[in-house]
Amino acid sequence: MPKRKTYTSLAVIHLGSEMIRMQIVEFRSLRRIKVIEQCDYPIRLGEESFAHKIIPFPMVEEICQVLHGFRELMQDYGVEVYRAQATTAVREARNQIFLLDQIRLRTGLQVEVTEMPMEIYTKFVAIRHTLSEQHISTDEGTMFIDISSGGLGITGVEGNKITFQENFHIGIIRIKESFNYYQRSSQHFNKALMQFLASTTGPVKAALRGRSVHYLVISGTETELLLKILARPAAGPGGLTHLTRQEFMAVFDEIRTLNLPQMIQLFHVTEEEAEIVLPMVLLYEQLLLLVPTAQEIIVSNETFIDGMRLRYIVQQKEEEYAAHLEEELMSLVHHVGENYNYDVRHVTQVEKISLSIFDKIGRLYGLDAHHRLLLRAACILHDIGKYVSMRSHSLYSYQLIMGTDMIGFTEADKEVIALASYYHAHNVLESHFDSNPAVRPPAPDAMPLVAKLSAIVRLADALDRSYLQKIGKVKVQIQNRELVLTATSREDLDLEEWVFASKAAMMEEVYGFKVRLEREW
Repeated sequence: MPKRKTYTSLAVIHLGSEMIRMQIVEFRSLRRIKVIEQCDYPIRLGEESFAHKIIPFPMVEEICQVLHGFRELMQDYGVEVYRAQATTAVREARNQIFLLDQIRLRTGLQVEVTEMPMEIYTKFVAIRHTLSEQHISTDEGTMFIDISSGGLGITGVEGNKITFQENFHIGIIRIKESFNYYQRSSQHFNKALMQFLASTTGPVKAALRGRSVHYLVISGTETELLLKILARPAAGPGGLTHLTRQEFMAVFDEIRTLNLPQMIQLFHVTEEEAEIVLPMVLLYEQLLLLVPTAQEIIVSNETFIDGMRLRYIVQQKEEEYAAHLEEELMSLVHHVGENYNYDVRHVTQVEKISLSIFDKIGRLYGLDAHHRLLLRAACILHDIGKYVSMRSHSLYSYQLIMGTDMIGFTEADKEVIALASYYHAHNVLESHFDSNPAVRPPAPDAMPLVAKLSAIVRLADALDRSYLQKIGKVKVQIQNRELVLTATSREDLDLEEWVFASKAAMMEEVYGFKVRLEREW
């Protein structure tokens, strides 16, 4: 009898701004992973994309040849499943669609373009996992700073809660490409660049005022170069290198006095590397100024591809860890709510009732765990527009959500959350998705999801219309095409019952069953 296979073979491919990378692994769980092949192919996509907004044909040809080779290697290893994602350079190229089509036709690979908040989140979860494995606590406050070729993500964590998150389009290569050769050669370039960076990151300094940060965790494409000029080995245990603030500042002060040839000679770097040393150092210095309390810096060599691998394995094998990541993500959503003075008791009650309904009917009506996550976010944020206007709060909730970067959510996710928040106060069927020109209608295939989630939020919100959390619990049952909600309460529920009766119609029309409210003392 043949031996039963107990592992899964997975290939993860990252089409990045400076590297095309593939990793092939065999895994049984998060703790039982074996890397059996890793391929790195350097390529300068970022400089072309940031400067000209296009990836030229010769590079398209080169990318297809590399990925064709990766595909053959996957076949040789008998890879069962793969994930291929592209980040900043492809994301910002005007010919993105044609590039992806060429890749699909010539290699058979489907490449997904990852948005910036998801790119930052993917690396964030990998680094968080490594810190946990190394028993490094984030209880005292930790700031995660990820600098890629084209972007900067800043994420604050206290314990298991995300307390701050902001993203910027100012990566190292993008900074370099923002100034031409003659500007970079000017004797005033240092001062101008410092002012440019300070003005960009200034709002973060105000947001972080009063927060204590113990660790500063740095990751990104240029960390290897940073360690090189600091004369430190590339990585310590678990891919982490520990530094002090004093080490950073001493080298930074020295670099400001050097010209390009001196940097090349002193740090043993190429001319290309030397050109980005100054932008890199000045950016790190500005970031250090944001967190004056941080005395210890941790440099992580975790990459986007490590996060891709971790997220896939967690999704497939680690239910408990997946639940932990979801709660951490919800802490970020609560942080957004806190910024707009949300009523935490009300949204918690709406979320509790909504999940009672969802968990009873969700699977029957084509809703899954990811949709449940979007529902939770909509419950938490549905009222934040009251920070701007009580009269038009649902419109402003929609606009505030759409205008907020939330790592861990795609733009499509965010749109569903925003629309579900908007339509909790409007009957989605009566509105026909076009009643307010300030609200962008969703794609046709997203309409049923928006309607299903907003109908649940609308009904749950009605059951706390007084904002007094009168209902202790809600039991949900389906009986002969009728949804029966039994509310337990010893208080007067007249207001909730009246509002519930007026809000039930949307639920009935969307789901195709009658809705009835009963009460239990």
